[in-house]
Amino acid sequence: MIELFQITGSTSFAARAALEEAGVGYVTVDVHPRRRREAPGFAEINPLLRVPALRDGEVTVYETGAVLLYLAERFPEARLAPVVGSPARGSYLRWLTWLSNSLHPVWQPVNEPRFQSDDPAGHQGIRAKGIERLEVAGRYLERELAGREWCAGDVFSVADIYLYMLKGWESYADGHTLGGDAVGAHYARVGARPAIARTRQLDDLDERLLRYHPDSRGGRPL
Repeated sequence: MIELFQITGSTSFAARAALEEAGVGYVTVDVHPRRRREAPGFAEINPLLRVPALRDGEVTVYETGAVLLYLAERFPEARLAPVVGSPARGSYLRWLTWLSNSLHPVWQPVNEPRFQSDDPAGHQGIRAKGIERLEVAGRYLERELAGREWCAGDVFSVADIYLYMLKGWESYADGHTLGGDAVGAHYARVGARPAIARTRQLDDLDERLLRYHPDSRGGRPL
């Protein structure tokens, strides 16, 4: 059975949502964000000690984009990706790569500039640059999602799950939002799916991806 190493309400949300969409059995290993080496086997699965990470028998996978790609291919019957050779396949791969390489990193300078510099005097400038990049990404997303139901057109995929999570992180951004009406409508469509709603419940999150209990992770106090 698949083991998902996770921190509830973190980046591992996307992996858990993909597993819920696939409807397959899995077990979770809750990683304490401040005591990561305490999680049995975690350092062996991912020496970087970051979530999500998977163990599937002898296979180990980490990095969010790689985990989502793996799950979509591991469970083709779940239809979490366009099939190889289909017209939507290239768009899907481009989306997943862009989300992982370009959009995901945008949030850290906006929400956590302290990770970019030890000098508090520089935090305002770091955040301002992050907000600029967020606005550029939002305009791009608005253009790309206009007239589309899902990222890859009419095919739901793990790219939609990934974008949903990254859009939800705006709840922690002091009023800064990602995109406009098209991105918001996409967020609502993904969020209404039963598996996504179930993942929010499992991760102790509301519809904005805010934690019901911000001082705990997986039921354990920080």
